[in-house]
Amino acid sequence: MILPDPQTILAELATCTTEDQLKDFFSTYLGKKGSVNGLFKQLKDLSPEEKKTKGQEIKALFDSVNNAFMSQQDEIKRAYRDQKLSEEIVDISTPSNPLPLGHANLQNQLRRTVEQIFQGMWFHIEYGHDLVDTFENFSSVNIPPTHPATEMHDTLYVNGESKEWQKLMMRTHTSAHQNELIRKYGPACKIMIPGKVYRNENLDASHDVAFWQVEWVVIDKWLSIGHLKGMMEQILQGILETDQVELRLRPAYFPFVEPGFEIDAKAQVWGKDKRLEILGAGMIHPSVLEQAGVDPNEYSGFAFGLGMTRLVAIRYGLSDIRLLTNGDLRFAKSF
Repeated sequence: MILPDPQTILAELATCTTEDQLKDFFSTYLGKKGSVNGLFKQLKDLSPEEKKTKGQEIKALFDSVNNAFMSQQDEIKRAYRDQKLSEEIVDISTPSNPLPLGHANLQNQLRRTVEQIFQGMWFHIEYGHDLVDTFENFSSVNIPPTHPATEMHDTLYVNGESKEWQKLMMRTHTSAHQNELIRKYGPACKIMIPGKVYRNENLDASHDVAFWQVEWVVIDKWLSIGHLKGMMEQILQGILETDQVELRLRPAYFPFVEPGFEIDAKAQVWGKDKRLEILGAGMIHPSVLEQAGVDPNEYSGFAFGLGMTRLVAIRYGLSDIRLLTNGDLRFAKSF
């Protein structure tokens, strides 16, 4: 086997000044059917001793030609770039038209603030999914099939012919994920669930078909209402950005907690002391724990539900929550 003269090949490479010429050179020598690359296929006809010697020589030849090819390719690209820059002179001193900078909307700003508070308290953050089945949304959180919330005038169901599709709906609360997440993380857990929820509502200044809600669930041994109240104060201080928050718990009925409470928070809002009806909470109902495979005799827990869209309106003094979703740039640019 006689190897070609590398100097002859490199001399031919030096004459290549365009990308098309480089492509032809590559096909002739280095490509799949190239003469240099094809030398490797001839090794199979040699003895083991010759294979070792000739293999090293062929590899040295291939590497030298390939390295020279890569250098020549870089040089041609550099020359092309320099030519284009010289032909298309750009005056870098000319002032540009700055692009307007956007920012997160008020809803997302508050959501991120709330998530940071909970991350600092070692909560798992889970977003779930908007489409759930009736078991997740109702039965798993102790809402019976006869409850008014299961009716179509309150809830948005999926329109489908099969029975499986007819069981699907847009979640009406983030509580729909309690069952699956308690099973996922086990009985001793702290979970936060932010996300959009959907109701069959008449639109007005304080109601929308889709709005943001956040739920947090804590389960452990020996939890009490005192733990619930203490954690609630700490969280609201972070959300309302004040260390002066006074809570008032009023008894209320929610199917998934027992006892349940409406929580009012008295705090400085817009420079004034205001008492705000801010969320619902309570000790998780034993039936809900049992549905998730947790022994209510050994573990207890509490859950909160907070409407973030309403809280945005409170925090920024909005009289109409539709301002957050109507796409009015005048409103968006005012914050």
